Amino acid sequence: MGAYGGADGSGSGSGGAGALPGLRFRMLGPMTAHAPDGTALGLGPNQQRALLAVLLLRRGRPAPMADLLRALWGERPPPRAVGTLRTYVSRLRTLFEPERPSRAPARLLVSASDGYALRLHDPFLDIAEFERGIAEAARLRTAGATGDAYRTLGEALGLWAGTPLAGLPGPHAETQRDRLTEMWLTAREDHFHGALELGLDRDTAAVADLRAFAAEHPLRERAQALLMLALHRAGRSGEALAVYGATCDTLARELGTGPGPELTALHRRLTTRAAPAPAAPLPAPREAARPGSAGAGARGDAQACGCDPGRPAPDVPAAPYDTDRPSPGPGPANGCFAGRAAELALLDEVLAGTGSGVPVAVLTGMPGIGKTALADRAAARSGPRFPDGVLRAGLGGGSSRALADLLGALGVPAEALPDGVEARAALYRSLLDGRRVLVLLDDAPDTAGLLPLLPAAPGCAALVTAPGRGLVVPGARLVDVSELDDEAALLLLGAAAGERRLREEPDAVRDLVRQCAGLPLALHLAGTRLRQEPDLTAAALASPDGGGLTARLRAGGRSVEDAFRRRCATLRPAALRMLCATVTAPDGFGPAAAAALLQGGGPHGAARAAADEAAVPEGAEAEAADLIETIVDAGLLRPAASGRYRYHPLVRAYTRHRLTPV
Repeated sequence: MGAYGGADGSGSGSGGAGALPGLRFRMLGPMTAHAPDGTALGLGPNQQRALLAVLLLRRGRPAPMADLLRALWGERPPPRAVGTLRTYVSRLRTLFEPERPSRAPARLLVSASDGYALRLHDPFLDIAEFERGIAEAARLRTAGATGDAYRTLGEALGLWAGTPLAGLPGPHAETQRDRLTEMWLTAREDHFHGALELGLDRDTAAVADLRAFAAEHPLRERAQALLMLALHRAGRSGEALAVYGATCDTLARELGTGPGPELTALHRRLTTRAAPAPAAPLPAPREAARPGSAGAGARGDAQACGCDPGRPAPDVPAAPYDTDRPSPGPGPANGCFAGRAAELALLDEVLAGTGSGVPVAVLTGMPGIGKTALADRAAARSGPRFPDGVLRAGLGGGSSRALADLLGALGVPAEALPDGVEARAALYRSLLDGRRVLVLLDDAPDTAGLLPLLPAAPGCAALVTAPGRGLVVPGARLVDVSELDDEAALLLLGAAAGERRLREEPDAVRDLVRQCAGLPLALHLAGTRLRQEPDLTAAALASPDGGGLTARLRAGGRSVEDAFRRRCATLRPAALRMLCATVTAPDGFGPAAAAALLQGGGPHGAARAAADEAAVPEGAEAEAADLIETIVDAGLLRPAASGRYRYHPLVRAYTRHRLTPV
């Protein structure tokens, strides 16, 4: 990169050989600066760093004062903004020219027109190097030098050290973060595309990286297409088609749309090509399967990720999908995850499998608590332990349907599926024999329906999500997923809403976080609404008016109330009556208080019963205890200490506003 120049950016200005040559600035992560000898430079507070970032990215061109004010404070700068900005300029001048006499004109950070320009000689900017690397890789790819393009792009991606301009305030920094993140996502996809063209996708680590990237960005159709192609080339067409089905479901649920023409065309190509080599020996009907059939697995209810390096990949024409055309990126909240360090450490320990049996962890908790997201994150962290991939199935349609989906993901066509749960379970376990696979089983309603889906082969493991504690799985580790703490909750809502909202309405956002009470689904939906509706304030969203917060926690076809409604529908009438009766009880109520409320004692009856448990007949108290456990098993009530219980505030609000006792 050439020297910074004068006002016209031509390189002919005052930047000369003595103008601090060789400074290194990194902004693809936390902003840092180093002298040529490696000495770190103190850049001052974040807002001063944000000003320096604006000046650096203008490449020596002047920045008018009005532009600088907007870059740091937006359209409504504070009354003393000009004075504050001039103070930052003075400090930066001292940083770059510490020996300059107090009245001597600055040579590096100079006044230009009605603003300032920063003219350094040949500085290193990682952002500029990143952009140069992307442009050079594109040129090489156009020239047919695929290998050189792949290596050049890899070097550019290696410059990243986290979120660009991390922690810097102001609209300019936020805009640059969004721009650079989209460039990074597209460059990652280009890099994966290059790996496919060069045949590097047969490396286990390369496919694992692609699998993790696609999981983190489920709405990027290009990423899903590249994963489908990699799986197909590895001889796992059933899994590739399962990825397509899962992507269709995600697009419909999150965006209300279907897949684009490129992804649809790839799916059509994969289903009409000759079938790849089977992933494992299959029953005789496999020979008569129509080409490319994936059976139930193509519906997307079961998804397998990974490759089997021990089996040959079929010959597939290079890049049947138009990967030179990037698809729109996902919303900012996609793939967001916060907190859960203790739970992840526990799951890491379980999946390490130090015992003799197949490791199984059962994640329980209330609706919207993030059990599936936690299982996904634990699976991604455990990839090296399970080189043959991850299988996923939802149990909402029953064991037979879930087994059909798992077998489809393993390459068994629909016409080759045996009848009955026992026969399907036997085939499923035979296909897992000798493999190291992690199985994710979502929303298991009962033990009987779950057991046929658990792997039995050494080297395999299972993560199960369940609404409550009713599952009895010998040797399984129970992981109770609780609410997020305040810090993690703020991070999650902020990631969905955007930093601008946190900056503009800090008190209202914190109040909204408090009202969401650590429920990840509520935090995600609240943040999504704030990002999608610029005129909606956090204060209005958190307002007690208008039917309660739960009614407003909805976005993209999802809502907190729907999650609660589906769970309440699983309760028998007596348990639903108990739920409606006890929702007024204070935290820490017991069976005696619940019985008093159910018998019509109201809040005062509950208080008397809590003080004197003899106030309720023994039979009524036992019946109340049984109904309470039913509500606990549904994930709508949490056990507290010493046989006491508590409701989540949003469950209380939903029950009071939406449920009528039956």
